[in-house]
Amino acid sequence: MSTDTGTHTGSHGPAGTRLYAALADRLRRAIQAGVYRPGQLLGSEHSLAKQESISRMTVRRASELLVKEGLIERRPGKGLYVRDERATTRAIQVVAGNLQWEPSLQASRGIQSIAAGKGVQTQLYDAHGDVAMDLTMLRQLPESDFAGAVIISLHSKTFNEAIFDLKRQRFPFVLVDQKFHDIEIPAVTADNHDGGLQVGQHLLAHGHERIGFIGDLVAVTVRDRLMGLRDAVADAGKPFDRSLVIDLCEDRDQDRLGDWSGEVEAATRQLMQRDAPPTAIFFSCDAVARAGCRALQAMGFRVPADVSIVGFDDDPLCQWVTPGLTTVRQPFFGMGETAIRMLCELMVNPDARIAPQVLPVTLVARDSVAQALRSS
Repeated sequence: MSTDTGTHTGSHGPAGTRLYAALADRLRRAIQAGVYRPGQLLGSEHSLAKQESISRMTVRRASELLVKEGLIERRPGKGLYVRDERATTRAIQVVAGNLQWEPSLQASRGIQSIAAGKGVQTQLYDAHGDVAMDLTMLRQLPESDFAGAVIISLHSKTFNEAIFDLKRQRFPFVLVDQKFHDIEIPAVTADNHDGGLQVGQHLLAHGHERIGFIGDLVAVTVRDRLMGLRDAVADAGKPFDRSLVIDLCEDRDQDRLGDWSGEVEAATRQLMQRDAPPTAIFFSCDAVARAGCRALQAMGFRVPADVSIVGFDDDPLCQWVTPGLTTVRQPFFGMGETAIRMLCELMVNPDARIAPQVLPVTLVARDSVAQALRSS
Protein backbone atom coordinates (compact mmCIF):
# COMPACT_ATOMS: atom_id res chain seq x y z
CA MET A 1 0.00 0.00 0.00
CA SER A 2 1.19 3.53 -0.72
CA THR A 3 1.30 6.05 2.07
CA ASP A 4 1.07 9.81 2.34
CA THR A 5 2.84 10.37 5.63
CA GLY A 6 6.08 11.88 4.28
CA THR A 7 6.77 15.57 4.51
CA HIS A 8 6.92 15.94 0.74
CA THR A 9 4.06 13.62 -0.17
CA GLY A 10 1.48 14.58 2.44
CA SER A 11 -2.25 14.87 1.84
CA HIS A 12 -1.90 18.53 0.80
CA GLY A 13 0.95 17.96 -1.71
CA PRO A 14 0.96 16.48 -5.23
CA ALA A 15 1.28 12.92 -3.98
CA GLY A 16 -1.53 13.47 -1.51
CA THR A 17 -3.70 14.83 -4.31
CA ARG A 18 -3.02 11.70 -6.36
CA LEU A 19 -3.80 9.50 -3.36
CA TYR A 20 -7.21 10.98 -2.55
CA ALA A 21 -8.17 11.08 -6.24
CA ALA A 22 -7.07 7.46 -6.64
CA LEU A 23 -9.03 6.38 -3.58
CA ALA A 24 -12.12 8.22 -4.79
CA ASP A 25 -11.77 6.58 -8.19
CA ARG A 26 -11.45 3.08 -6.72
CA LEU A 27 -14.51 3.58 -4.52
CA ARG A 28 -16.47 5.13 -7.38
CA ARG A 29 -15.71 2.19 -9.68
CA ALA A 30 -16.60 -0.32 -6.95
CA ILE A 31 -19.94 1.40 -6.30
CA GLN A 32 -20.77 1.61 -10.01
CA ALA A 33 -19.83 -2.05 -10.48
CA GLY A 34 -22.16 -3.10 -7.68
CA VAL A 35 -19.41 -4.27 -5.32
CA TYR A 36 -21.05 -2.04 -2.73
CA ARG A 37 -24.83 -2.04 -2.66
CA PRO A 38 -27.04 1.04 -2.03
CA GLY A 39 -27.27 1.60 1.70
CA GLN A 40 -24.18 -0.49 2.44
CA LEU A 41 -21.52 0.71 4.88
CA LEU A 42 -18.17 1.52 3.27
CA GLY A 43 -16.56 2.07 6.64
CA SER A 44 -15.58 4.98 8.83
CA GLU A 45 -12.94 7.47 7.77
CA HIS A 46 -10.70 6.02 10.46
CA SER A 47 -11.12 2.41 9.31
CA LEU A 48 -10.61 3.32 5.65
CA ALA A 49 -7.46 5.28 6.50
CA LYS A 50 -6.09 2.26 8.38
CA GLN A 51 -7.11 -0.14 5.60
CA GLU A 52 -5.49 2.00 2.88
CA SER A 53 -2.47 3.02 5.01
CA ILE A 54 -3.14 6.67 4.30
CA SER A 55 -4.05 9.68 6.42
CA ARG A 56 -7.56 10.35 7.57
CA MET A 57 -7.40 13.73 5.85
CA THR A 58 -6.86 11.99 2.52
CA VAL A 59 -9.88 9.77 3.16
CA ARG A 60 -11.86 12.88 4.10
CA ARG A 61 -10.99 14.59 0.81
CA ALA A 62 -11.89 11.50 -1.20
CA SER A 63 -15.20 11.07 0.63
CA GLU A 64 -16.08 14.76 0.18
CA LEU A 65 -15.64 14.30 -3.55
CA LEU A 66 -17.98 11.29 -3.63
CA VAL A 67 -20.52 13.03 -1.40
CA LYS A 68 -20.67 15.96 -3.81
CA GLU A 69 -21.20 13.49 -6.66
CA GLY A 70 -24.12 12.00 -4.76
CA LEU A 71 -22.59 8.51 -4.58
CA ILE A 72 -22.18 8.28 -0.82
CA GLU A 73 -23.48 9.94 2.32
CA ARG A 74 -22.11 10.49 5.81
CA ARG A 75 -24.02 9.32 8.84
CA PRO A 76 -22.50 11.00 11.89
CA GLY A 77 -21.14 8.53 14.39
CA LYS A 78 -21.69 5.62 11.98
CA GLY A 79 -19.58 6.09 8.86
CA LEU A 80 -19.78 6.40 5.09
CA TYR A 81 -22.65 4.69 3.27
CA VAL A 82 -23.49 4.16 -0.37
CA ARG A 83 -26.35 6.50 -1.13
CA ASP A 84 -29.65 4.94 -2.15
CA GLU A 85 -31.82 7.62 -3.77
CA ARG A 86 -34.76 5.22 -3.90
CA ALA A 87 -34.64 4.39 -0.22
CA THR A 88 -37.68 5.37 1.82
CA THR A 89 -36.32 4.31 5.18
CA ARG A 90 -34.55 7.50 6.24
CA ALA A 91 -36.31 8.71 9.35
CA ILE A 92 -36.08 12.16 10.89
CA GLN A 93 -37.32 13.63 14.15
CA VAL A 94 -39.40 16.80 14.21
CA VAL A 95 -38.98 18.31 17.68
CA ALA A 96 -41.74 20.70 18.76
CA GLY A 97 -41.98 22.21 22.21
CA ASN A 98 -45.75 22.37 22.17
CA LEU A 99 -48.07 21.63 19.25
CA GLN A 100 -50.79 23.66 20.92
CA TRP A 101 -48.80 26.62 19.59
CA GLU A 102 -50.37 26.92 16.14
CA PRO A 103 -47.16 27.97 14.32
CA SER A 104 -45.47 24.72 15.42
CA LEU A 105 -48.35 22.75 13.98
CA GLN A 106 -48.20 24.65 10.69
CA ALA A 107 -44.43 24.19 10.39
CA SER A 108 -44.81 20.46 11.07
CA ARG A 109 -47.40 20.16 8.34
CA GLY A 110 -45.06 21.92 5.94
CA ILE A 111 -42.31 19.44 6.78
CA GLN A 112 -44.59 16.47 6.24
CA SER A 113 -45.87 17.84 2.91
CA ILE A 114 -42.36 17.59 1.43
CA ALA A 115 -40.81 14.69 3.36
CA ALA A 116 -42.60 11.77 1.68
CA GLY A 117 -41.58 12.95 -1.77
CA LYS A 118 -37.96 13.06 -0.58
CA GLY A 119 -38.06 9.47 0.69
CA VAL A 120 -38.08 10.63 4.31
CA GLN A 121 -40.24 9.35 7.13
CA THR A 122 -41.06 11.88 9.87
CA GLN A 123 -41.66 11.23 13.52
CA LEU A 124 -43.20 14.14 15.39
CA TYR A 125 -42.13 14.70 18.98
CA ASP A 126 -44.39 16.97 21.02
CA ALA A 127 -42.95 17.93 24.42
CA HIS A 128 -46.44 19.13 25.48
CA GLY A 129 -45.02 22.30 26.96
CA ASP A 130 -42.41 20.51 29.07
CA VAL A 131 -39.08 22.26 28.43
CA ALA A 132 -37.08 19.52 30.18
CA MET A 133 -38.60 16.87 27.91
CA ASP A 134 -37.77 18.94 24.84
CA LEU A 135 -34.14 19.36 25.89
CA THR A 136 -33.82 15.66 26.78
CA MET A 137 -34.91 14.73 23.26
CA LEU A 138 -32.36 17.10 21.72
CA ARG A 139 -29.53 15.59 23.76
CA GLN A 140 -30.52 12.05 22.74
CA LEU A 141 -30.60 12.73 18.99
CA PRO A 142 -26.92 11.93 18.20
CA GLU A 143 -27.28 8.44 19.72
CA SER A 144 -30.64 7.76 18.09
CA ASP A 145 -31.41 6.00 14.83
CA PHE A 146 -32.67 9.22 13.24
CA ALA A 147 -30.80 10.50 10.22
CA GLY A 148 -31.53 14.12 11.11
CA ALA A 149 -33.97 16.48 12.79
CA VAL A 150 -35.97 19.65 12.27
CA ILE A 151 -36.08 21.55 15.55
CA ILE A 152 -38.50 24.34 16.43
CA SER A 153 -36.75 26.84 18.67
CA LEU A 154 -37.41 27.44 22.36
CA HIS A 155 -35.33 30.65 22.54
CA SER A 156 -33.49 30.08 25.81
CA LYS A 157 -29.93 29.73 27.06
CA THR A 158 -30.25 26.01 27.82
CA PHE A 159 -31.83 25.40 24.42
CA ASN A 160 -28.98 27.23 22.71
CA GLU A 161 -26.45 25.09 24.59
CA ALA A 162 -28.19 21.93 23.36
CA ILE A 163 -28.11 23.27 19.79
CA PHE A 164 -24.39 24.08 20.02
CA ASP A 165 -23.75 20.53 21.26
CA LEU A 166 -25.62 19.04 18.30
CA LYS A 167 -23.52 21.20 16.01
CA ARG A 168 -20.33 20.02 17.72
CA GLN A 169 -21.34 16.37 17.24
CA ARG A 170 -22.07 17.01 13.55
CA PHE A 171 -25.62 15.69 13.79
CA PRO A 172 -27.66 16.93 10.78
CA PHE A 173 -30.42 19.31 11.85
CA VAL A 174 -32.19 22.48 10.78
CA LEU A 175 -33.48 25.04 13.24
CA VAL A 176 -36.84 26.74 12.69
CA ASP A 177 -37.71 30.21 14.03
CA GLN A 178 -34.26 31.21 15.27
CA LYS A 179 -30.97 32.32 13.78
CA PHE A 180 -27.52 32.73 15.31
CA HIS A 181 -25.07 35.48 14.48
CA ASP A 182 -21.98 34.00 16.14
CA ILE A 183 -22.06 30.40 14.87
CA GLU A 184 -23.05 28.75 11.59
CA ILE A 185 -26.35 26.97 12.23
CA PRO A 186 -28.61 25.82 9.37
CA ALA A 187 -31.82 27.70 10.08
CA VAL A 188 -34.96 29.10 8.52
CA THR A 189 -36.78 32.11 9.93
CA ALA A 190 -39.31 34.69 8.89
CA ASP A 191 -38.16 38.25 8.22
CA ASN A 192 -38.94 39.49 11.71
CA HIS A 193 -37.21 42.83 11.22
CA ASP A 194 -39.30 43.60 8.16
CA GLY A 195 -42.41 42.53 10.05
CA GLY A 196 -41.65 45.04 12.80
CA LEU A 197 -40.90 47.68 10.15
CA GLN A 198 -44.29 47.11 8.50
CA VAL A 199 -46.06 47.36 11.86
CA GLY A 200 -44.32 50.65 12.61
CA GLN A 201 -45.18 52.08 9.19
CA HIS A 202 -48.82 51.00 9.57
CA LEU A 203 -49.18 52.61 13.00
CA LEU A 204 -47.44 55.81 11.92
CA ALA A 205 -49.77 56.05 8.92
CA HIS A 206 -52.65 56.04 11.44
CA GLY A 207 -51.12 58.90 13.40
CA HIS A 208 -49.58 56.86 16.23
CA GLU A 209 -46.28 58.23 17.51
CA ARG A 210 -46.31 56.98 21.10
CA ILE A 211 -46.06 53.25 20.44
CA GLY A 212 -45.58 50.74 23.23
CA PHE A 213 -43.95 47.34 22.83
CA ILE A 214 -44.47 44.29 25.07
CA GLY A 215 -42.57 41.07 24.46
CA ASP A 216 -39.98 38.50 25.42
CA LEU A 217 -36.68 40.09 24.40
CA VAL A 218 -34.72 36.93 25.20
CA ALA A 219 -35.84 35.71 21.78
CA VAL A 220 -33.76 37.03 18.87
CA THR A 221 -36.88 37.01 16.69
CA VAL A 222 -38.66 39.36 19.12
CA ARG A 223 -35.65 41.67 19.33
CA ASP A 224 -35.64 41.84 15.52
CA ARG A 225 -39.33 42.87 15.56
CA LEU A 226 -38.57 45.64 18.02
CA MET A 227 -35.63 46.82 15.91
CA GLY A 228 -37.89 46.94 12.86
CA LEU A 229 -40.39 49.08 14.77
CA ARG A 230 -37.64 51.42 15.94
CA ASP A 231 -36.29 51.75 12.39
CA ALA A 232 -39.74 52.65 11.06
CA VAL A 233 -40.07 55.40 13.66
CA ALA A 234 -36.55 56.66 12.95
CA ASP A 235 -37.18 56.63 9.20
CA ALA A 236 -40.21 58.87 9.80
CA GLY A 237 -38.02 61.34 11.71
CA LYS A 238 -39.86 60.72 14.98
CA PRO A 239 -38.35 60.06 18.42
CA PHE A 240 -38.65 56.53 19.80
CA ASP A 241 -39.47 56.36 23.52
CA ARG A 242 -37.49 53.39 24.91
CA SER A 243 -39.39 53.65 28.20
CA LEU A 244 -42.48 52.33 26.41
CA VAL A 245 -40.73 48.98 25.80
CA ILE A 246 -41.36 46.28 28.42
CA ASP A 247 -39.36 43.04 28.43
CA LEU A 248 -41.45 40.20 29.83
CA CYS A 249 -38.29 38.25 30.78
CA GLU A 250 -36.24 41.08 32.24
CA ASP A 251 -36.23 39.84 35.82
CA ARG A 252 -36.45 36.05 35.59
CA ASP A 253 -35.82 32.87 33.67
CA GLN A 254 -39.38 32.41 32.44
CA ASP A 255 -40.69 29.00 31.41
CA ARG A 256 -40.52 29.30 27.63
CA LEU A 257 -43.71 27.31 27.12
CA GLY A 258 -45.65 28.41 30.18
CA ASP A 259 -48.61 30.73 30.75
CA TRP A 260 -47.50 34.35 30.38
CA SER A 261 -50.90 36.00 30.80
CA GLY A 262 -50.11 37.37 34.27
CA GLU A 263 -46.92 39.03 33.08
CA VAL A 264 -48.65 40.44 30.00
CA GLU A 265 -51.48 41.89 32.10
CA ALA A 266 -49.01 43.54 34.50
CA ALA A 267 -46.97 44.99 31.62
CA THR A 268 -50.09 46.32 29.89
CA ARG A 269 -51.28 47.99 33.09
CA GLN A 270 -47.82 49.48 33.61
CA LEU A 271 -47.92 51.11 30.19
CA MET A 272 -51.48 52.40 30.37
CA GLN A 273 -51.11 53.86 33.89
CA ARG A 274 -48.37 56.22 32.75
CA ASP A 275 -49.06 59.96 32.68
CA ALA A 276 -48.63 59.81 28.89
CA PRO A 277 -49.69 56.28 27.87
CA PRO A 278 -49.12 54.93 24.38
CA THR A 279 -51.81 55.32 21.76
CA ALA A 280 -50.87 51.93 20.29
CA ILE A 281 -49.17 48.78 21.58
CA PHE A 282 -47.23 46.31 19.47
CA PHE A 283 -47.32 42.91 21.20
CA SER A 284 -44.59 40.44 20.27
CA CYS A 285 -46.99 37.68 19.19
CA ASP A 286 -50.70 37.03 18.83
CA ALA A 287 -51.03 35.08 22.09
CA VAL A 288 -49.46 37.99 23.98
CA ALA A 289 -51.71 40.43 22.09
CA ARG A 290 -54.86 38.52 23.09
CA ALA A 291 -53.81 38.58 26.75
CA GLY A 292 -53.02 42.28 26.43
CA CYS A 293 -56.40 42.96 24.83
CA ARG A 294 -58.18 41.26 27.74
CA ALA A 295 -56.17 43.37 30.19
CA LEU A 296 -57.03 46.59 28.33
CA GLN A 297 -60.73 45.75 28.30
CA ALA A 298 -60.64 44.89 32.00
CA MET A 299 -59.13 48.34 32.64
CA GLY A 300 -61.98 49.98 30.73
CA PHE A 301 -60.08 50.79 27.53
CA ARG A 302 -61.75 50.24 24.20
CA VAL A 303 -59.79 48.64 21.36
CA PRO A 304 -59.21 50.39 19.00
CA ALA A 305 -61.15 53.52 20.02
CA ASP A 306 -58.85 54.26 22.98
CA VAL A 307 -55.76 52.26 22.08
CA SER A 308 -54.77 50.31 18.96
CA ILE A 309 -53.04 46.94 19.21
CA VAL A 310 -51.01 44.75 16.85
CA GLY A 311 -49.79 41.16 17.17
CA PHE A 312 -47.44 38.89 15.23
CA ASP A 313 -47.90 35.39 13.68
CA ASP A 314 -51.46 35.52 12.25
CA ASP A 315 -52.70 32.41 13.98
CA PRO A 316 -56.28 31.34 13.07
CA LEU A 317 -57.87 33.02 16.10
CA CYS A 318 -56.84 36.48 14.91
CA GLN A 319 -59.76 36.91 12.55
CA TRP A 320 -62.32 35.60 15.04
CA VAL A 321 -61.50 37.64 18.14
CA THR A 322 -63.26 40.98 18.66
CA PRO A 323 -61.96 43.24 17.31
CA GLY A 324 -60.13 41.32 14.56
CA LEU A 325 -56.43 41.51 15.34
CA THR A 326 -54.05 43.35 13.03
CA THR A 327 -50.95 41.17 12.84
CA VAL A 328 -48.02 40.01 10.74
CA ARG A 329 -48.38 36.70 8.94
CA GLN A 330 -45.39 34.40 9.26
CA PRO A 331 -45.12 31.67 6.59
CA PHE A 332 -44.77 28.79 9.04
CA PHE A 333 -45.93 26.17 6.53
CA GLY A 334 -43.32 27.45 4.06
CA MET A 335 -40.70 27.53 6.80
CA GLY A 336 -41.36 23.84 7.39
CA GLU A 337 -41.08 23.10 3.66
CA THR A 338 -37.80 25.00 3.44
CA ALA A 339 -36.41 23.32 6.55
CA ILE A 340 -36.95 19.76 5.28
CA ARG A 341 -35.35 20.60 1.93
CA MET A 342 -32.31 21.97 3.76
CA LEU A 343 -32.17 18.91 6.01
CA CYS A 344 -32.25 16.49 3.07
CA GLU A 345 -29.13 18.18 1.71
CA LEU A 346 -27.43 17.98 5.10
CA MET A 347 -28.25 14.30 5.53
CA VAL A 348 -26.35 13.58 2.32
CA ASN A 349 -23.43 15.78 3.36
CA PRO A 350 -23.36 16.89 7.02
CA ASP A 351 -20.37 19.11 6.23
CA ALA A 352 -22.24 21.12 3.62
CA ARG A 353 -22.38 24.85 4.31
CA ILE A 354 -26.02 25.79 3.94
CA ALA A 355 -26.88 29.45 4.33
CA PRO A 356 -29.72 30.37 6.71
CA GLN A 357 -32.96 31.13 4.89
CA VAL A 358 -35.18 34.14 5.65
CA LEU A 359 -38.75 34.11 4.30
CA PRO A 360 -40.91 37.20 3.69
CA VAL A 361 -43.79 38.22 5.96
CA THR A 362 -47.06 40.07 5.31
CA LEU A 363 -48.90 42.66 7.37
CA VAL A 364 -52.58 41.70 7.78
CA ALA A 365 -54.68 44.76 8.64
CA ARG A 366 -57.85 44.15 10.65
CA ASP A 367 -59.99 46.17 13.05
CA SER A 368 -57.67 46.51 16.05
CA VAL A 369 -55.93 49.59 14.61
CA ALA A 370 -57.68 52.94 14.26
CA GLN A 371 -56.61 56.54 13.77
CA ALA A 372 -54.94 58.01 16.84
CA LEU A 373 -57.25 60.39 18.69
CA ARG A 374 -54.76 62.15 20.94
CA SER A 375 -51.47 63.73 20.03
CA SER A 376 -48.15 62.51 21.44
